[in-house]
Amino acid sequence: MAIKQALVHMSWITLTFLRFALADVLFFGYLTATRRLRPFPAKADLPYLTLLAFVGFTGYHLFLNLGESDASVTAGTAALIIASTPAFIAVLAASLLRERLQRFQVQGIALAFAGLGVMIFLARPESEFRFQASEGALAVIPSAVFSALYAVFGKRYLGRYPPVTLVAWTLLIGTALLLPLIAVTAPAFISDLQSMGVDGWVPVVFLAVFPTFLGYVIWFRALARLPAASAAAYIYASTLVAVLGGIAILGEPLTPATAVGGAMVIAGVLSAQRLRGR
Repeated sequence: MAIKQALVHMSWITLTFLRFALADVLFFGYLTATRRLRPFPAKADLPYLTLLAFVGFTGYHLFLNLGESDASVTAGTAALIIASTPAFIAVLAASLLRERLQRFQVQGIALAFAGLGVMIFLARPESEFRFQASEGALAVIPSAVFSALYAVFGKRYLGRYPPVTLVAWTLLIGTALLLPLIAVTAPAFISDLQSMGVDGWVPVVFLAVFPTFLGYVIWFRALARLPAASAAAYIYASTLVAVLGGIAILGEPLTPATAVGGAMVIAGVLSAQRLRGR
């Protein structure tokens, strides 16, 4: 929802960088004030942390913002696509963390992926239930995959670094990875800064403080205590807020395809997770 509001005033590249830069200040200010800035990343960990930074921040947010820059992709549709992350986490956790998947879990994950297909190919308002792929919706899919990779790979490093420290360093590296893109698009970036005004800064500050600073800290604290697939259930809170906020505040439509596909995604993932706990 806030992403859509911000994109009215700036490009998806500018939004990604400004969100990261403000969140960096919050993270490192907090860690410095609480004397928890250390441990600094070990040199041997830097290549892996750079990969983690790309999938968890740079790649994830660039594709999400690119997808939402498409007028046919509502905030609710993007959030429902991201809600498929637990399905990707379950698949990756099974292959990388050796977390076992039962037959009914596989069926639930298949239902979630089928729901993704419904939203991608039928969610355009003008499609009238013809198979017409939404480029914006397709652009959001890598974000769900990257989010899953970040959760699965990041869990391995929670034994070495406290959750807030891990997020802070990977976010800083992720910001650095954006610098070449900012350099290439410097004229557009400077133009955005000159024209965005207060109406542009308000959603950027909101995104930096709540979904980034507070959201990632809560997410990794949960991930440190729960299995990767179980912790992912917390994604649904933000999904519900995005869908309802998009309808109530932005006046976005909830198309039948989005409603059906989103319901399939959430039902499939929830059923897989519930059966997992039995």
